[in-house]
Amino acid sequence: MIRYTAWAINLTPINMKLVDKFTLCFLLIFFIVTPISIYSTHYSIKQRIDNVEIERLSAVNNEVALQLKSGISPDKYSQGRPISISTFAGNLPNEKTLTEKQNYDQGDCRITVSSFFNIKGLNYKVSSYNYVTQSGQILRGMLPVALIKSLLMIVAVLIAARMLSRNILSPFNQSLAQMQKFNLRKKKPLVLAESNTKEFKELNQLLKKMTDMAITEYGLVKEFSENASHELQTPLSVLRSKLELLADTDIQGDQAILIGEMQHAIEKMARINHSLLLLTKLENQEYEATENISFAGHIKSILGFYEDRIQMKALTLTTHIGDDISLKIHPALADLLFDNLLGNAIRHNVKNGIINIKANHEAFVIENTGSAPVIPTEELFERFKKSDQCGESIGLGLAIVKQICELNKFNVRYTYRDGIHSLRIDFNGMAVADGASLAAQV
Repeated sequence: MIRYTAWAINLTPINMKLVDKFTLCFLLIFFIVTPISIYSTHYSIKQRIDNVEIERLSAVNNEVALQLKSGISPDKYSQGRPISISTFAGNLPNEKTLTEKQNYDQGDCRITVSSFFNIKGLNYKVSSYNYVTQSGQILRGMLPVALIKSLLMIVAVLIAARMLSRNILSPFNQSLAQMQKFNLRKKKPLVLAESNTKEFKELNQLLKKMTDMAITEYGLVKEFSENASHELQTPLSVLRSKLELLADTDIQGDQAILIGEMQHAIEKMARINHSLLLLTKLENQEYEATENISFAGHIKSILGFYEDRIQMKALTLTTHIGDDISLKIHPALADLLFDNLLGNAIRHNVKNGIINIKANHEAFVIENTGSAPVIPTEELFERFKKSDQCGESIGLGLAIVKQICELNKFNVRYTYRDGIHSLRIDFNGMAVADGASLAAQV
């Protein structure tokens, strides 16, 4: 795709370097100006040659006329010269000097200058001529020089642009490198190189101001979210304990229902608070993977915690898990990822349904039976988006899954077909173990 800018014609691709764009613009201007310059120079040279020759021939005619006025025979002066002298009757023409140009096939142009004089009552016509080079020959003589000059200019522009960019654009490149290394989580102020260029100096000041503001606001938001989550835990715990004490007293049936609904709402609020805090930490990239872990081991350990729930719902579990799946991911995120996926597969399943789990070094796939979602599957990754098939869900599980995948550069895809929910996570080559291709298992 070609993007157009303020230029009438822009041939600069989007991903070109700044110096290359400047170079291309200069070359474009050069190729537009050069033909105009050649034509104007050629025209100027041709006109100058013709005018000089016309002036010389006019001077010759005037010299002959002076000799005629002096009574001197011009034969000696005109001998060997292309000069003709003739008399004519009638009035002198309005223009005392006439010029005639005539081109020949040999490449010459003949210029004839005729001057008219009245000498001693007689009208004289004095004509002289000479041959000069045609414009085509002049142009052919100029083209090799113009071509060499153009090539030298192109080479000079290319070399000068590269040399100047190293000096002029050096502060910009250094600032760009520092911005790429800038990490908001480390809360270190951005340090930029000094520049004596006004635009770069203003840019550095703006970047410094923006990053300092971002660090300050990041710290405030992080502190608020952590404090809010922490402070909410205390009243939630108090409400939970008070309701438990109230449930132990003598209460009537209607009161028991109300208490149960309140406990359910409090538990749901606690899960939402915990999930939102977790999403905030994921967005702030607080879980940094430093080494490879045994992903297969984490899958198998989480499966052990869900055995009772699987049996209670009479679900049939089938697993195909490679023995050596090593993946660079934070251990807590690996547990959280599989815990959310297996929890959803059980919660949204049907009685006597099935769960299929497949994993190797390429990808992880979990399938389960269940009712069809009432909204498009891609929308289920958004926060608080959920299907009506389970009122227990808070609508944040798949949002957490997607955030974990984005943090670790995994691709996640959710599909539903023929009563089967399928969620696949491709590791994109992040896993470092050997194993059979998962494509043959899915």
